[in-house]
Amino acid sequence: MSDGAVLVVEHFDEIVKPDGGEVRLLARDGGTLRIGYSPGVNEECATCVLSADELAAMMQDLLRDHDPGVAEVVIEELSSESD
Repeated sequence: MSDGAVLVVEHFDEIVKPDGGEVRLLARDGGTLRIGYSPGVNEECATCVLSADELAAMMQDLLRDHDPGVAEVVIEELSSESD
């Protein structure tokens, strides 16, 4: 796994943590990065929690600079009992 991909995943994990969310790097298959995502909850600002589509688009944008070999980001929902 490239350092750039790991850095981007860690960055977004820190962004979603305050709302109880999690972003996890699952796998890389060629130019496809598979990301596990469990969105958090923010009762004071529901629109502050990223949707899976928003997360994928933002990650793809940042990966252009940090790992241009990633052509696609696929978000998979993490189950609530994931560790």
